[in-house]
Amino acid sequence: MLSNEHLEKLIAEIEVLVPYAVPAEELETARTFVTLFAEDFFALGIIKDYYQTLPNAYEEALINIAVLEEREQVFLMLLSTTGHHYFYVTNDDESMFLGGWEGGLDDKQLLSFFGYPDSKSFAKAHPDAEKCRKYIPLERMNSELCPSCGVKTGEMHTLGCPVEVCPWCGGQLNHCNCRFEQLDVEEVKDEVLLTKFSRKLEKKGRIAYAKEQRPTFLESL
Repeated sequence: MLSNEHLEKLIAEIEVLVPYAVPAEELETARTFVTLFAEDFFALGIIKDYYQTLPNAYEEALINIAVLEEREQVFLMLLSTTGHHYFYVTNDDESMFLGGWEGGLDDKQLLSFFGYPDSKSFAKAHPDAEKCRKYIPLERMNSELCPSCGVKTGEMHTLGCPVEVCPWCGGQLNHCNCRFEQLDVEEVKDEVLLTKFSRKLEKKGRIAYAKEQRPTFLESL
C-alpha cells in the first residue's frame, strides 16, 4: 500500500485539477467525492485521470465509480458524472478513456479480452448504467471482498465473475473451457444455453468466494 505521503500528493494533484474541470456549483460535490477515497490509491488514480482527460470536454463533477469487469490486473470501469457515464480501462499504472456509455463498447480486442464475442453481448450483460456495481472504497485492499463482483467471503459470486473458481477443473470459471464441454457446444450465445449451464453448475456445486481466490498481485498492494 502506498504511504500517506504518496496518497496526500495524489489528492493534492486532484485538488489542483478540480477547479479547472468542474463548474463552481459542483465544486463541493467533486471534493466530497474525492474524500471518500482518501486512502484508496487505486480509486484516486482513476479520479485523477478523469479530471486530466475530461472526456468530451464536459465540465462535470465525478460522482460514482463502478466495476464492470476485471481480468489479469486489468479493470473495466464505468465513471459517472452528474450528466454522463464513461468507460475507462485501468490497471495500477494508468487509465484510458474508451468512450461514453451511449455509444456502447465496440473495441473488439478489449471485448474479447474480457470474454465477450461482440458489443451486443456486452450491452446485454450491462444493460443499465445506474445498476452497475459501485466500487467500494478500499475494496481492493480488503481480502474479505471479491475484488471483481464484491461479494463477501462465503457468498456466491455473481454469475460471470472472473474470480469464481470452476468446480470441474479448478480454473477460472469465466475463462476455462468447461462451460463448452458441459454443454457440448463451441459458444454460449443465448439465454437458453446460459440457463442450462447455470443449472449444471448448481448441480455440480458452485464454489463460494474465499480470500484465497484473490489474484496474487493484490496481496502486494
